[in-house]
Amino acid sequence: MSDPLPAAAMAPPPEHAVIYVGAASVSLVIGRKDASGQFIRIESLDKPLPVARDTFRSGSITRSTVDQAAAILRDYLQTMREYGIPPSQLRLFTSNILAEASNHEIFLNRLQVHSGVTPSLIDDGNMTRLVYQIAQRMLLKNPTLAKGNTFVTHIGPGNTRAIYFQQGRLAAYSNYRLGIFRAREAVATPDDETQQQMLHLEEHIRGVVDHLAQDYSGVKIDHHVAIGAEIQSIAPRLGKARHGAHLVREDDLSTFTDKLARLTPDELVRELHVHYTGGEGIVPALQTNLALARRFGDDAIWVPEGDFQLELMLDLMTSGSRTAIFQEEVMQAASEIGVRYKTDRKHADHVAHFSQQLFRELQHLHNLDSKYELVLRIAATLHEVGMFISPREHHKHSLYILLNSEIFGLSTQDRVMVALLARYHRRYNPEPNHPSFSDLTREERMIVLKLTALLRLADSLDRSHAQRIKSIQLRPDGARLNVLTQGVDDTTVEQIAINSKCDLFREIYGYEITLAKS
Repeated sequence: MSDPLPAAAMAPPPEHAVIYVGAASVSLVIGRKDASGQFIRIESLDKPLPVARDTFRSGSITRSTVDQAAAILRDYLQTMREYGIPPSQLRLFTSNILAEASNHEIFLNRLQVHSGVTPSLIDDGNMTRLVYQIAQRMLLKNPTLAKGNTFVTHIGPGNTRAIYFQQGRLAAYSNYRLGIFRAREAVATPDDETQQQMLHLEEHIRGVVDHLAQDYSGVKIDHHVAIGAEIQSIAPRLGKARHGAHLVREDDLSTFTDKLARLTPDELVRELHVHYTGGEGIVPALQTNLALARRFGDDAIWVPEGDFQLELMLDLMTSGSRTAIFQEEVMQAASEIGVRYKTDRKHADHVAHFSQQLFRELQHLHNLDSKYELVLRIAATLHEVGMFISPREHHKHSLYILLNSEIFGLSTQDRVMVALLARYHRRYNPEPNHPSFSDLTREERMIVLKLTALLRLADSLDRSHAQRIKSIQLRPDGARLNVLTQGVDDTTVEQIAINSKCDLFREIYGYEITLAKS
């Protein structure tokens, strides 16, 4: 008879909670990890909060909305206590549109005071990654979409995203300043009749829709997928689901949108079983999706099966994870930026390869989260984009370009780090008063310093831009790190570069660096 399992092994895995302050509501999901590491929902709650309406109507979150958010948080924390979940197992996120409110810092502070947890703002890069993951899961379930040229659009509260897949792989991406609540508040006036508001809404979105269509006029589109909370909530009424998606005919979407547009707010709430703040975005969302379908000549669009908001929150529970496929998609997007600015592709790829190797083999020294490996690789790929402007002080030009370039899949914080690594890849060390660097926390500055030291070493190993050193092996020896090179007899040029640029490596990691033939 085998020994009984210890109590700890028999106990169920701990439960976790995530709260998401969205555009029109605050949601709570309580879940538990299964054997594969995925979260299974145990409980979910949703309460209305007009964050988007306040932001796009007045530019700030009203006092009543702040107080309402605090009351909702108190209720959710009570629910967590009933499940025995401590604050340490709570993650709190807020919509990316909140950053546009002039008093968003005050609002975030209020959330932190009431929850005891520091809120994380989901910016455009985070949301793009989440939309990409939803699209990828849909492609895996639907071979028809995976094998063709599939155009995915996401109409969010403040922005519209477009992702173009060819045989399941990312081929293009773009982001536009048009969203459900942004469009609605732009045309909403107290004196307008409903039909007049519809006409104004159509006119408002036409310019961005035309811009989007122009950007993708040269690509072949076999299928159009529409992702979003509103379109996914009504899709089951308009088409049966198969292979993880509803096929919605453009005529049916048009008829249903016209019907909803004629309803009063009370009638809309009763018809769709939504709260008032959520109902405000339904018609603008459907109208925008309809305009896109018409502009692209679609007879029908595919809509993912399931609850967008719930899927978003379950993804947030594992938001630190990035699949290998997604990382390569991000790297490909970064490479395209390098091509745009005419960087030396072979040098960039070589430095990125060495950077990745250094990050992995010296992990015991830097102790950084694996997500910074991707940040370092992207910085290595793009560290010389500033040469496009001028070789003189190109590191500063690289900083400017990267701070003002959207990089697919990266959050704003990660993009700032990429820009700073490019800024410091030469021998000039960061100063506390340097722009962007001075805005970082102490912990973030240390991360930049650690990654900069690795990037400088990787860049020095290809000082000639000729890829003379094909591969390296790292051999620590006391206070010295021997870098063994293969097939190169004379590494004088690279050693001079190391001696010149790698003082930061010595300071951070405590090693002198010596090149030696393997």
